[in-house]
Amino acid sequence: MQVLESGGLNLLWSEVEWPLSSESIQNDAVEFHRVITHVFSQTAVAPFRLLTVFDDVQALASFAASVQNDFLADLERLKNMVQMECVIYFKPVRDADRSSGQAYLRQKAEVRRSIDEYSNAVRDSLASLARDVRIREVNTGSRIFCLVGRGEEALFRSHVEGIAVPAGLERRLSGPWPPAEFLSDFVKTPTPTPE
Repeated sequence: MQVLESGGLNLLWSEVEWPLSSESIQNDAVEFHRVITHVFSQTAVAPFRLLTVFDDVQALASFAASVQNDFLADLERLKNMVQMECVIYFKPVRDADRSSGQAYLRQKAEVRRSIDEYSNAVRDSLASLARDVRIREVNTGSRIFCLVGRGEEALFRSHVEGIAVPAGLERRLSGPWPPAEFLSDFVKTPTPTPE
């Protein structure tokens, strides 16, 4: 692990053989997550996606110099924040009513309505705690991202666990994570400047 410093921005990086071997990719992903978690326990981070690759150190340095102000602004804005998540999803039902397409679509719409009502209840419950709440629809339900202050993780869990999960749905809570969902769009998907 090496550090590249660019005007107050520190980028952690490692040299890897490219392309990565398929045998090591899972171990590499676990190690990548471990490093981010360790650094995040000490300071704010803006994690790159796994497999963000630069040709050489000079390309990384050039990129860092071109984006440092945007990254530093986001890191300053989010320095005392964490991302907590609640995923609400339905379990596929074996005996789903498939007697007609209309019955199936009606059943699917009811499940979606329950998920939306639950998501809105979570948003309302967290209004006094969360600095921001974002809800993203996924195939089997919704992911609810909450931006809360460091140290407020137990309050988040308490608020969300106090909301009854509708029949046929399940809930999974996780966090704290780096507040990646709340990074500015540019920082979420930075584009290296062509040389």
